[in-house]
Amino acid sequence: MNFSLMLISLIILVIAFIPFALMFERKRPRAREVVIIAVMSSIAVVANLICGYTIPLHGGTAVVIITGIALGPQAGFLTGALARFVCNFFMGQGIWTPWEMAAWGLLGVIAGAFFYKPVLIGKFEDITQIRREQTRYGLRIVVIPVAVILFSELLGYLEYILFRNGDEPFWGWRLYVFGFVGIITSVIIMKSKIKPDYITMTVFTFVVVFIVYGGIMNLAAMFMNSSVSPSGADISWGALKLLYISGVPYDALHALGASVCVFLFGDSLIQKLERVRIKYGLYKGKRKGSDPIKIL
Repeated sequence: MNFSLMLISLIILVIAFIPFALMFERKRPRAREVVIIAVMSSIAVVANLICGYTIPLHGGTAVVIITGIALGPQAGFLTGALARFVCNFFMGQGIWTPWEMAAWGLLGVIAGAFFYKPVLIGKFEDITQIRREQTRYGLRIVVIPVAVILFSELLGYLEYILFRNGDEPFWGWRLYVFGFVGIITSVIIMKSKIKPDYITMTVFTFVVVFIVYGGIMNLAAMFMNSSVSPSGADISWGALKLLYISGVPYDALHALGASVCVFLFGDSLIQKLERVRIKYGLYKGKRKGSDPIKIL
């Protein structure tokens, strides 16, 4: 039974890859586009390996999100999935690999769908003024989604007070479920993409890595644990709740490490990608809404 459940989960993950691969293929990408994705995947692998064995940050996750913002959802997904697959040749392949590929790829998709394409900054631009504009815009725009997510978590806490089971703590599945509801609600309220800057990208990275990546991998852990169990007893709502409770500290550190990386080098890497897009004829002009705020 465990083998069947794992086989079904792997089939579902493979099916999830197909739409993005087909969309990318339908665009008839040129070789230079494929090369850029391969290069960004390599950078994500190197960043993840360096951080994994040295400093407690998560540069690979940050690179995947930055790629999605700069190159779009399809490129973000392919970069995340390919980078995680290659990275696990060094860190260990296993039944967790498809889940990690899907989770990293989804981060790239969400980043590409959430932000407008950035604008290239010229050498003679007033950097100080641009920073001020970014700060004002970033602080103003993140108020709405952060408030909505916090309100959604408050509703989750009220649900916990009213319907909790025994000594079950609040810090578990409710953080992820009600946080995801808050993300969806904030997207509906805002009705449009936002402009990327060092504030919006940092806050975005922390939220989606904690809720989306953490939510997927905690679910994956239940299936992976069941594969080594002699029975299917590990697959239950109780087991899943325990995994979400124990996963909160790691997911919070993962989200914090990735957001710090985005804050430190997100702007500069996006600017370099924009210059590559222009140099190799991949630049298709500015998107609507990208004029007022520029990226350093």
